[in-house]
Amino acid sequence: MIHLIKIIYRVQELIIELTVFYLLKPNSDKAFKTVEMNFNWGIIWSSLNPLIIVAGWTLLFSVGIRGGGYDLSYFVFLLLFALGFNKLVSTIINFQLDLTFHNKKEINIINTIFARYLSEFYSLLLRFLLLVLILNVFNFDLAYYHLTYGFLIICTIGFFYGVVLNSIFKNKTFLIEVHSYFLQAVFLTSSVILPVTRLPESVRNIFLYNPLTHVNEWVKSATTGITYDYINIYYPLLFLLFCTIISPIFLWFTNNNQE
Repeated sequence: MIHLIKIIYRVQELIIELTVFYLLKPNSDKAFKTVEMNFNWGIIWSSLNPLIIVAGWTLLFSVGIRGGGYDLSYFVFLLLFALGFNKLVSTIINFQLDLTFHNKKEINIINTIFARYLSEFYSLLLRFLLLVLILNVFNFDLAYYHLTYGFLIICTIGFFYGVVLNSIFKNKTFLIEVHSYFLQAVFLTSSVILPVTRLPESVRNIFLYNPLTHVNEWVKSATTGITYDYINIYYPLLFLLFCTIISPIFLWFTNNNQE
């Protein structure tokens, strides 16, 4: 029992160290370097940059929001969630074990990809909390439970979904490029810009295959007070459970074959 506790503690310690590595790892175009400091300021920019994009989109759609039954307090969050999901999935799909960690016994693809996820998650969390703060300053009434739940489930789905595709694509550029277009389709069918509740039933049924659609509509319901029979928050949870079960299997199988 004591030995098991030590193993768990070491795994936790290792993941923290790897997460810090990915957070602080400098990139040639984003690192600020002086004699006293070598810090990846790209972390800050990657966190704030999407907020600028969201602000621009919100201005473009502001007339539609006021006149079409939308609510700004959830629209900006759902748009930010969508951008974060796309960024997270793309990062995980393109992830490769850093050359620095090759031939190190304790470090493998599983703990490194999880650490990479945490480094991205902290960036997304920073944006989420900053947006909450900004809207609170402007006295928006926010549905904290629904927004937080939506944020966490979308991030988790993005990670495990990305892990499965990372194993399937195996860094094949063509497949990754094709999937980037699929991500755009996921965004368009996620009920952010085109609300699924306003679509004809035949089109709506296609949108409902997207688990993010159910999450986003569920988040909206806290503000609108309107629920729909065809929106089922358990559907994305089942999708997440499925990805959670198969992702380590896919990852192990791919990594084992490469060895």
